[in-house]
Amino acid sequence: MPSPKADRPEPTFIQNARREQLIHCAVDVIAEAGAEKASFVRIAERAGISRGVISYHFGTREELLDGVVQLVYALGEQEVGPLVRAAGSSREALLEFIGGSVVFYAAYPRHMKALSAIFATAPARGERSEHGAEMLEVHGLLESGQQTGEFRSFDTRIMAMTIRAALDAAVWQVGAGDDAVKLADELRRTFDAATRSDGR
Repeated sequence: MPSPKADRPEPTFIQNARREQLIHCAVDVIAEAGAEKASFVRIAERAGISRGVISYHFGTREELLDGVVQLVYALGEQEVGPLVRAAGSSREALLEFIGGSVVFYAAYPRHMKALSAIFATAPARGERSEHGAEMLEVHGLLESGQQTGEFRSFDTRIMAMTIRAALDAAVWQVGAGDDAVKLADELRRTFDAATRSDGR
């Protein structure tokens, strides 16, 4: 039996544009007031529309918050992904991912604040496909670097988790006003030293 979603027509260009506008308004409201206070009413006021317009495009508040999460991860891929893919080695790719992520945090402070607020009220990041894909990519870089001899022998799962924890801390440091370029350089040096093989 087909699901209700299967019966829905594909959204039009205008509908997609409206959804994107509402997601950006939600980012602003969440960044300013927190995820718990980001109601449809408050977001509608920010967008200058009625609450019913949001309900038309997003069936639930959770669906709208999900749109915010998807947007931030998509922006991260847009900004950092090309740097990683253009790198000439696993080591360079890892350093581009680390440094590029910190620079991204500084370029999109409201988005990162909104994302952090959402995860703080509903701590289920580990269950999201976007997070899983990111961690899988980092894990793959670490394994590839070990296979080519660029990286020393270590537990790639633990190292990937450590890198993610350091980047999580960087989100807060950048949000507090720390110099993103200096922080990015420091994290690059830290994890370069932590991962490289003795012969490199």
